[in-house]
Amino acid sequence: MFYKCVNAYSRFEKERFCFLFFSHKLFLQVIGFLFFITSAVRAVPADVPPDFVPFGVYLGWELPSHCAAYSGIERWEDICRRLDVCVENHVNTLWVTNMSEEDLPGLISECQRRDLKLIVSMASIEGKIKWRWDNEGAYYNTTIPRVVKLAGSSKALVGWVLSDEPTEEDLPNMEILRQQFRKLDPDRFCLVVTTWSRTPPVPKETNLPVVCTDLYPFFAPDNVNGPHTDVTSQSYFRNNALKMVDAIGEKNAVPWVMGQCFVEIWGPYRYADNSRLIALPGAFFNWRCPTLAEVRWQIWETFRCQSKGIIFFELAPLYRCAPETAEIPSPDVSWKDILLKKSVDAGHAALTTLDAKATPQLEEIGKIFQSMMPFEKLILRWKAASQALVTVQPPALIQCFVDPEDNKQYAVVVNDNLHSSQTIKLSIMSRVDKVVDVIHNNREIVLSSDSSNGTKTGTIELKAGDGTILYLSKAD
Repeated sequence: MFYKCVNAYSRFEKERFCFLFFSHKLFLQVIGFLFFITSAVRAVPADVPPDFVPFGVYLGWELPSHCAAYSGIERWEDICRRLDVCVENHVNTLWVTNMSEEDLPGLISECQRRDLKLIVSMASIEGKIKWRWDNEGAYYNTTIPRVVKLAGSSKALVGWVLSDEPTEEDLPNMEILRQQFRKLDPDRFCLVVTTWSRTPPVPKETNLPVVCTDLYPFFAPDNVNGPHTDVTSQSYFRNNALKMVDAIGEKNAVPWVMGQCFVEIWGPYRYADNSRLIALPGAFFNWRCPTLAEVRWQIWETFRCQSKGIIFFELAPLYRCAPETAEIPSPDVSWKDILLKKSVDAGHAALTTLDAKATPQLEEIGKIFQSMMPFEKLILRWKAASQALVTVQPPALIQCFVDPEDNKQYAVVVNDNLHSSQTIKLSIMSRVDKVVDVIHNNREIVLSSDSSNGTKTGTIELKAGDGTILYLSKAD
């Protein structure tokens, strides 16, 4: 009887042990499966917006060779001169298109030496080339791994441009490319740049963490292709920048603007020196170089409209310097009545000259970049405020922001007048006890009380097209 009892007890313990063992094993399997699922979908740096504000410029990789031929130097010497000019003018990001695989490691190395962030559009990756999607995009199965391996682990290369101005029908393929890069290169983000009309679908059709639109608002006088007055050019830029922000909505992506600093001439031209382009009789003058006020305005309006970065097109001149360019025939267009009857100075061809010197436009851009860089993290964090603590009178524009980290209030003010300095009048709510211009030497604005409604008033001086950031201190 005792034996039976002992044996029965032992059997019970064995069964209990087996149950616990297999239950524990099942538990571990479930945990392992959940861990696998979680790991498979966990966020990586490629999934989230970049942690910097690009104060950047764009370079077509084919252009330095043309400029080097003009100066009689090696191509890489020209490239390095332009990179040095970028650094001297407080550019922190270089966006390169038509990039060759052969040159990628060298450019990464040169950018790393100068602490420049690099974003590249590889010629071999460009996603809007139709034949590359034959056989379900098999071309990219070998191309992307090869390019990622070439890039290595350098932190100088921060992102991949999948396409330059893709159409809406290309966007599903952009999402496929994004996923392929994410798998092989999870620490770098992907993006595209799109024209204004094709930008709103980008955040809807893809999970790209950056949405970037190129806005070139300053067309030549009498141009039939785009805006060419202050009002129409500024409205074009502003409205499309805001449409991009609205399209992103609450999605985890940031808006960037690609701004204008270049000239476009169809037909004959020449250089007045190694910088300014002269459109000759018979040419169609399409885009003109923006003035210093207009480049200032593009920067400040970009950030007032809630974008998180700006890249200027184009660093190097688009046009060759050769006598035969004066013999280019007039374009065959239907609007022949507005082809030039006499030579016109179109302005500086780009941000740098043929011999890699900074133009006045780049120098002006650099001053503003330098003044804004201390506020980079703040710009990344801040959100448009639901209530405006300060308003302005025309010709100024304003957008109020709140820093969610400490609930402090700020405002970006822009002088919308592109021709003259303005004294901007501020109307400030009574609960704001101090207003500080943080861009211009942390100057505290003198406030006066308006007894009629309890508000306060103050003024700031802004150059044509200039802007600033105001800190709004609220009384306890």
